[in-house]
Amino acid sequence: MADNYFGANNPFMDFLELEPTAAYYSSPGGRQFASGNQGQQRYFQNQFQNVYNEFLGSLGSQIRSGQEPTMRWSDYLENVPFTARYAALSPEQAGRTTRRYSPSTRQIYF
Repeated sequence: MADNYFGANNPFMDFLELEPTAAYYSSPGGRQFASGNQGQQRYFQNQFQNVYNEFLGSLGSQIRSGQEPTMRWSDYLENVPFTARYAALSPEQAGRTTRRYSPSTRQIYF
């Protein structure tokens, strides 16, 4: 991947704050995680609203405690532990079942 042409003064970074889904699907951890197996991709795609709600909750906590809200959505995404969250899921939730390798059998009674 090429280095950022604009460096730290990228004028397009504000777009990521205005369009949360663009920031989510392009986040460094998310890109790496979404390139995994189908179960990981499905999990990553379905978690956008949960992660965004967590961010809004953290931002609200900063405001309620009297702090100036300095947290940015794109910065928050860099610290989301997608891999740890996925690893904590049960095999059924993560789509890691062995059902396709062991087909169901039938009992035949005579």
